[in-house]
Amino acid sequence: MRSKFIFIITGLLCALTTWGQADYTFSDGGKKAAYQLSADEVFSSGDAVQSAKSSEQWGGGKVYVLQSASAMKKLRSIRTNRGTIAPVFYYKGDLPSSEKLAAMSVTERAKRMESARRLMTAKLLVHMIDSRYSELAPTKPTANEKSLLEGWMLIKYADAFAALDAADWMTKAGGWEFTPVFAREMQKRQALQRTVNDPLFPKQWHLADTNFNLNMKNAWDQVTGKGINMAVVDDGLEIKHEDFSNAYPLETGYHRNFKEGPENDPSPQSASENHGTACAGLAAAAGFNNIGLTGVAPEARVMGLRLIGGSTADDAASVAMAWQPLGVITHVSSNSWGPPDDGKSDGRVSSLQLAGIEKGATTNRDGLGTVYAISCGNGRDSADDSSYDGFSSSRFGIAVAAVGRDGVQSSYSENGMNVAVSAFGGEFQPPNVMWTTNNSGDAAFKLKAESFPDTEAPVNYTDSMNGTSAAAPQVSGAAALLLEKNPKLGYRDVKEILMRTAVREGLKGADAFVQNGGGFFFSHSFGTGLLNVSAALDLASKWTNLGAVISASASSDLAGDIAEEGEFQVRSFDFSKVDMRVEHVEMTITVKHPNRGDLLFAITSPAGTQSTAMPRPND
Repeated sequence: MRSKFIFIITGLLCALTTWGQADYTFSDGGKKAAYQLSADEVFSSGDAVQSAKSSEQWGGGKVYVLQSASAMKKLRSIRTNRGTIAPVFYYKGDLPSSEKLAAMSVTERAKRMESARRLMTAKLLVHMIDSRYSELAPTKPTANEKSLLEGWMLIKYADAFAALDAADWMTKAGGWEFTPVFAREMQKRQALQRTVNDPLFPKQWHLADTNFNLNMKNAWDQVTGKGINMAVVDDGLEIKHEDFSNAYPLETGYHRNFKEGPENDPSPQSASENHGTACAGLAAAAGFNNIGLTGVAPEARVMGLRLIGGSTADDAASVAMAWQPLGVITHVSSNSWGPPDDGKSDGRVSSLQLAGIEKGATTNRDGLGTVYAISCGNGRDSADDSSYDGFSSSRFGIAVAAVGRDGVQSSYSENGMNVAVSAFGGEFQPPNVMWTTNNSGDAAFKLKAESFPDTEAPVNYTDSMNGTSAAAPQVSGAAALLLEKNPKLGYRDVKEILMRTAVREGLKGADAFVQNGGGFFFSHSFGTGLLNVSAALDLASKWTNLGAVISASASSDLAGDIAEEGEFQVRSFDFSKVDMRVEHVEMTITVKHPNRGDLLFAITSPAGTQSTAMPRPND
């Protein structure tokens, strides 16, 4: 088979002007990334910073603006009582030039800065072998361990400032390839932040409607998810909820809390941390129990991983992605979160997080791999494109877009060359919103009712869930059903079955369906179409697993000017000597231009099908 891909670029990519006082270039798993250390900001998750002149809530704590640069020097010179305080960096890949920042409104500038903000943790990710650890003695590390990234070690220090001192030492010494393990604020992908509260099954239109639905038919007569384990990675999971009798007990140790509180308890710490409970309900709320409502996989066992909400450390994300504790198999991982959907962030995720998802997909489940459902993002109103999202674009995941009750692409759901399938996300007003589980009790009910006094859902449930956050858990539930039906399916098999059986008829979106050389009908709006559970189960029962993955790569260092609007700068790569069926293409491009938001990227296949990452005018 002749395989010749053409990469097309038009437009521009941003070259940032230095605006801070301390520039750093780190190596994140071998990829260079530029950051700037704030000279007058620190973050604290605990005690107030006395030398600050102002503060703002962010990342589960506060960012403090110090009185002067000398106050920062004083903090760095102190060697005790700094455990809750961390230096603040800004990722330059998410920032425009200083001139453009200055021209923004105060509100717009603040949002842009927040999306680029990263917190130093007490760890460095260093490319090294064990025997070199003694060379770091001058930096006073407290511990070391192997990371999920082969050839890279996690080096731990007493606190984040000590890790910063070590980074400065390594930079000055030379010969070290490393990056801090940053913490960042991940974004929940629920387009309408409305607290959760429920109906019974007839209210779950995505399952029960006679028009557009997931086509469950007799699915639950065959399978219910029994024997399948699902990790829900989010801001918490109320495992004691009346409709989560299928959640593992705390004493199993199968849950994990990466935030404050007991390490093995993923329960939300406040009524407002309801996103994970809502997502889990759509995927796997217990069914057939005369209580509340049902998930797509009502008898799957649920594990909660409390990761997002506030700042999220890269190494914690890595562990969450690869999650498979001793004594249990992680069949499915549901992820309704990711980088900001503002049309400005470059969508980059850390090498540690990507290593975690690769490990889970290639080694979990005895090599068959965990199936990852990932929401594609809610940034369409901001002209965002999911193609730029490094998380949902991973070849190890299933990127999920959202559809309304009427079959129309949800107004917020991003287009993208990475979108695989779609499920229901609804819109902003009843009846086109989703019913699911909410955090239990009067506090959660009151919080919702204050904003939405006309809610119909009773306590412990919500009628206000939406977003690609709602769509991804439905795919997680469907994956659980497929794996009960055919436990031998690999993660690639599950993805292809869902794509092959998806429904196109009646869908209306920004991008039409086009048949590619592999026989798939694809749309940047819907992927291959709307999730079709019954058809997927039928195909799974007679499926022959895909063969081993074959990879091929090519590169070009040919430089050239970026073409004017309407023209293309073309690079062609010839893979005709490789005998393979192409499932996924990964493209890395280095471009310099004063305004990267003007860029358009396209990949043209040997059959002439063009996949496009659109320009982002807000970037």
